[in-house]
This record gives sequence, structure tokens and C-alpha cells, in this order.
Amino acid sequence: MERPTIRGDSLTTLPAITVTAEQAGDFGPVRGYVAEEAGIGTKTQTSILETPQSVSVITQQQIEVQQPSSTSQALRYTAGANSERFGGFGGQLDITRIRGIDADYYLDGLRVISNVSTWSTQVDPFTLERIEILRGPSSFLYGQGTGGGVVNQVSRRPQRDSFHELFIQGGTFNRREIGFDSTGSLNDEGTLLYRFTGTGLDSHGQVEDVRHKRVYLAPALTWRPDENTSWTLLATYSREPDIPNYNSLPAVALGLNGSPFTEVDRRRNFSDMDFQGSSRKQKSVSSLFEHTFGNGWKLNSNLRYMYINSDIQRTSIYGFQNRDGNLWLEGTYGLAPSSSHTFQVDNNLSGMFELGSTYHLVLGGIDYAKGRIRNDSYRMDPVAFNPFDPTKYRPHAIPDFTDSQTNWPYNVRQDFNRIGLYLQDQISYDKWRLTLSARHDWSKLDDESRSYSTKWTKTHQSTKKWSGRAGLNYIFDNGVAPYISYATSFDPVLGNDFHGRAFIPTEAKQAEFGIKYQPPGSATLLSASVFQLDQTNVKTSDTQHLGFWTQSGKVRSRGLELQAASEIVHDLNLLANYVYLDNTLVKDATYEGKSLTQTPRHSASAWLDYRLASGPLEGVQLGMGVRYLGSTWGNPANTFKVPAATLVDLAASYDLGLLSSSLDDAVLSINVTNLGNKKYVASCTSDMYCFIGQDRVVTATLSYRW
Repeated sequence: MERPTIRGDSLTTLPAITVTAEQAGDFGPVRGYVAEEAGIGTKTQTSILETPQSVSVITQQQIEVQQPSSTSQALRYTAGANSERFGGFGGQLDITRIRGIDADYYLDGLRVISNVSTWSTQVDPFTLERIEILRGPSSFLYGQGTGGGVVNQVSRRPQRDSFHELFIQGGTFNRREIGFDSTGSLNDEGTLLYRFTGTGLDSHGQVEDVRHKRVYLAPALTWRPDENTSWTLLATYSREPDIPNYNSLPAVALGLNGSPFTEVDRRRNFSDMDFQGSSRKQKSVSSLFEHTFGNGWKLNSNLRYMYINSDIQRTSIYGFQNRDGNLWLEGTYGLAPSSSHTFQVDNNLSGMFELGSTYHLVLGGIDYAKGRIRNDSYRMDPVAFNPFDPTKYRPHAIPDFTDSQTNWPYNVRQDFNRIGLYLQDQISYDKWRLTLSARHDWSKLDDESRSYSTKWTKTHQSTKKWSGRAGLNYIFDNGVAPYISYATSFDPVLGNDFHGRAFIPTEAKQAEFGIKYQPPGSATLLSASVFQLDQTNVKTSDTQHLGFWTQSGKVRSRGLELQAASEIVHDLNLLANYVYLDNTLVKDATYEGKSLTQTPRHSASAWLDYRLASGPLEGVQLGMGVRYLGSTWGNPANTFKVPAATLVDLAASYDLGLLSSSLDDAVLSINVTNLGNKKYVASCTSDMYCFIGQDRVVTATLSYRW
């Protein structure tokens, strides 16, 4: 049997696949659109071919070319990632569904534990090296979480080689943004490295009278006393004094659900401008330490403290009235201050050893998380208004949140402690790869809350749970790698049923079969997978006791995913995917047999870009993408559908140094999203809440690198 070679911590009996794009392990930049390795699926530097689950990587080059302004936008061309279902409103939210279930967000391998308010933690994609996506359950390594998957955002880290970048950007809706990135060595020995990245944004929005202001800073420092040791300190600071308010609207106001009414003007802001004002502030400090011992074993120790505070003050559309055949909307005034403090640490040790005719890469670790979440929400009784009045199309009232007769409070106080032990063995025998993962978690949660009443309810929950994964791959010499896997996850559920019994965790179980193909020496990665993902113990209405819940619900997701990423020829890049998803409530007290809202059965996208290296257009790079957003059900009863939409995106850039040597290292880029300015509804969650899709956005960026 051939002895495996080692790539970082990875095993393979085959020669290491050489990809024309530059590789930098599981956290460095990738030049090109195809990554060879991703640490998200194993917490080791394992090739994507050897990972027994579906994994994708959004590379730095893809981020640079497509110019997303949020992680959700960066996921537009990722298979099965339903990341913009809140439309124009979603630019300030990073909430993504994968395989029909919400995914968990991570930053540098540690979970971003957001507050329970609308404005959760958000990372500027300009500060990222790459974004990794793991589809399906992940509790076997990461602890409690949903069954949809993990989105891991990898920060830009200090580099020894000096690099500097400045950019300015302008665009639609009076968008103005500046940014910078600088990295290099602070001493001659190259043992102390720095990086400082930041952006500043001021923009209006597609709805009138809204504004988004943000300052985002991300400094980092790395100490490398020797080739086996690295310690990186990272910090983030983000302040948004203004966050735009995009109201959801009833389906009938947008011509859906058999509406007899005239559609409202989608550009209007139906909020009381004397009351509008939302903000968010977040900051974090992280420590990432790694040391490789002389025997090849590797220690990783990562920790983070994060704080986020948000204040929401706005008028929300809460319903509608039919007044003599005319549509009137109902607006409710609301306040929602919230905050969260979280501390996390993850320590693990990994190494390789030989046992008989097999080779083992073993990972063992312990992680701990502690946090405090505070969320308050106050809502007033609805105020009706005429959205077609040319001068008074907004609610006008004087809210009094001290009046107990009209004030509807919702308050949450949560303190949690979580600890988990995990063990993983990646076994190599000839061309076979067997991955076995197991984890045990202990979780405690103390909750004090009240819902639209003056009565506070206290709940204490203790959870002990096992989770695991078993996966098998076979790696052919030609780069074909079929695999099969079974994985589980769990997520605690807060509350009690009618009889006072505490809810048990929601569980997810996934069986997946797939095949990956990466020809040796190429920058191509093709994959196909089929899966069944079952989520049980889902909360559903208690039909015997009004106002209470049971855990008899079950959601089943079955699907097919096809993905392609390739540098077809030099400087010609392709991304393409298609997803079929059947997402059904197979058990539910009210909606059994119905499909979930905001979940298309069919979705697809393709992106192609090419850089001309010679001729009269030398230095020009052109890109075009098409996204098909399939139709979705608009309410839980599945009585109406949100129509499908096909959107076209463009990108173009030019190396200005080809015009004049004085402009060397300067690049002008133009990006267009939704080229045809198609008016569409991104999704609806019910008859009352629908979200308008993103209008056409054009940006021009001038960047200078040296």
C-alpha cells in the first residue's frame, strides 16, 4: 500500500493535486475560482475531494470580481444558498437557508452568536479572504446548531509580503464608499506581521428617505517566533448610526394572492419619518494560536469575545383594511433595543499515526461558549392610513410607549453556557477514506421572558446530547471521488408545552450520496449530490390548547445539487449550479403536507468571466451572470405563490496602467446587479409579510494596489 502524503494535516494516497490557482491552506487567499482545500468540513486541512459532505468555497478573486456588499450577496452564485429572500431589505441581514433550513454563521471557525433581534452580526466581505460553506448537519464538530449547514467567513490575515490597496466607489442610490487594506512585516526578521483593513459607507436606498452609514475596521497582528508557531490577534469594530428601513408589505398590496387592489408604489417609504431611526454597533477581539510539535502533532487554540448592540425604531406594516374597495395599510410603531455579549474558546490537537495498513489523522478538542442576550420589543396598536394619498401616505401618530393599554411588550433575557468534547478519525487505506466524527455537548440556558403581557416567565434548560458523522470516500487516480455520509445535529428549543414539560432539542439527520471530480493538475471542481435531510421535534401549534405549542412537527428536505467551478482556459472562469429541493412539512398539526415558504423547488445560476491578455482590448475583464430564483409558496397554507424571477448581473474592469505608466496598479471596475431592473417579490412568509426584490444597482470602483 502506498503511504499517504501530507498536505498540512491532510492525508492522501495520491500525489497532491496541483491546481493552477494559488492555494493557501484552509484560511489563506485563493487565486482563481477553485479551492483545493477547506477546513470547514473537518477542522483539518483536508482536500474538498476527501471531505464526505458537500462543500463550497467563495474565493477572494470571486469576491473581488463580483463586488458584493454583504456575505449574503457573496452567496448569490452558491448552490442551494437562499441568501437574499428578504430582497432589498436583506443587504443589512446575513440570514441564509441551505437545503431549506437556516444555516449557522461562523467567523474564523468560531460561531457568530448573534442576538435575537433583526440586526444580527454582519461582516464586511471586503475584509474576508474567503467564505466556506458546509451543507447539512455539523454538530459533530461545532456543537448545537441547525441542520442546514455552516457559512464560515475567513478574515484577511497578516502577510509577510507587503501589499496595500485603496479604493473609492460610487453608484446607484447616491452610494459612496471608501476602503483600504495594508499588510506587511513590522521587523526585518519577518516575525511580526500586521494587517489593517477598513471601509466607510454612506448610501441611500431603493426606498425613499432611507440611509445606510457604516464604518468597519479590522486590524490584525501576527507573531511568528519560528516556523512552527503562529499567534494572531484580530479585532473588528463596526458602527452603523443609520440602517435603512425597508417595510414588508401584505401580498395584496403587491398584486399577489388574487389581489383586487391596485399595487402600491414600491419606491415609497410607508414609515413615519418623525419616528424612523435604527442603528447597530459591534466589536470583537479574537486570538488564533497554532503550534506544530516536532512529531508533527498540531495544537490550535482559538478564542473570541464579541459584543453587539442594536436599536430599532421604525413603523412596520402590520396588516391591511378594505375600505369600500380601497386598500388601506395598517402601520404599527415599534422599538427594539437589544444587545449580546459572547465569549468562545475552541482548543484542539491533531496528528497522524500509522496503524497496521491504515493511516489515521486524529483530531480531538474541547470548546466552550458563554453568553448573555438581551432583547426588548415594544409595539403599539396599528394605525390605518391610505398608501395612495399623494401627500399623506404614511402613518402619523404620537406613540406613547408608557401607556400599558397600547404598549405590547416582548422581552427576553438569556444567559447560556455550553461545553463540548469532540473526536474525529480520518482513516486512509489505499484509495479509501473513512471519516468518523463524534461529539458530546452539555448546554445550560436560563431564560426570563414575557410576551405581550406583564407576566414574566422563567425557564431553565439543561441539555446533554451526542451527535456524529460517518462518511466514506473513494479517490480514483483520475480525480473522481464518490462519497456517502450520514450526519446529525441538534438545536435546543426554548419553552414549555401546556403540561409544563420543557421542550427537547430539535434534531436533524442527513443521508447524502455524491460524487466529486477534480482532474489532477486542473483548476476544475465538479460535484453532484443527492440528499435527504429530516428535522424532527419541530414546534407546531397545539390544536388542543390554544396559545401553546407541541413538538410533533417534522420537516423533510430532499434534493439534488449540481455544481461546477472551473478555469476552462487561462483567465476564463465559470461558475454554474442547479438545485432541485422538495421541502415539506411531513408532520404538522395544521399544515401537514405543505411546503415551507421562502424555499424554491428549482433554482439555478451561472457566471462566466474572461480577462483579455492581448489585442486592442488587452487588460479588459468582462463578466456576466444569470440567476434563476424559482417560485415559492407565499404562506404556510400554500394558497398562493410568489412568481419566479430571472436576474442578470454584469461586471467589467480595466487595467488603467495600459493607458499610461503613471496609472500602473490602478483598476477601474463597473458592476451591475439586476441589469434589467426587474420588479419582483423576493419572498413572502405569510399573507401579511412580503419582501420587495433588489432593484438594479450600478457601482463604479477605482482601486489602486501597490
